[in-house]
Amino acid sequence: MKINKQSLEDQATEFIKDMIVSGQLSQGEKIVESSLSKSLEISRSTLRMALNTLAHEGLVVQKPYVGWQVFTLSNEDLWELYHMRVAIESEAAVMAAERATAEDKLALRQVYEEFCQVCAEGPLDIVSVCKKDFDLHRKVVEISKSPKFLKMYDQIANLLRSYIELTHHDYELSQSAISHKGIVEAIICGDGERARQESTHNITIFSDLGHAIPQA
Repeated sequence: MKINKQSLEDQATEFIKDMIVSGQLSQGEKIVESSLSKSLEISRSTLRMALNTLAHEGLVVQKPYVGWQVFTLSNEDLWELYHMRVAIESEAAVMAAERATAEDKLALRQVYEEFCQVCAEGPLDIVSVCKKDFDLHRKVVEISKSPKFLKMYDQIANLLRSYIELTHHDYELSQSAISHKGIVEAIICGDGERARQESTHNITIFSDLGHAIPQA
């Protein structure tokens, strides 16, 4: 990848983040500075600054005598992320059903239809499908009109995107959008209890993701 001379560090940070979240860089994979800086056509010092930024976001770690490597989601991490998703997303769905304006409902439907379009048109790729999946869930949290929920959600966004990516490895990508239909319908209809149930049901249970965790 060749990137512009403007904001090299920021561009490198975003590019590597996308590689991690999309699974192009696997969990636990070692990051070879010389190879990555060469492929990005940036200096190793710029790369290190980008990696330090990603370390603060929890996406990479630096280990003594080993160097940089992509984070790994342990079983405990998956357990925590699952319960955080259930706590935030299910309650946000209830609040969205109760508080959504006509404009909010139109925006949610648009996000959902774009998701459906990606899944229907193909060729399907896990990166684009997972991005639309995350965008829809975030839109629900946004429509809940809870600044605290949205702030918490954004703080763990990268880990949530990785969680979602794991759920799609053994899943038929073409069915991803339609599996969210119940959430969207419940919110648009103002049915808070159904929105809660549909949201909770939509989240893959953490124990079902164990096979996707790289083994040490």
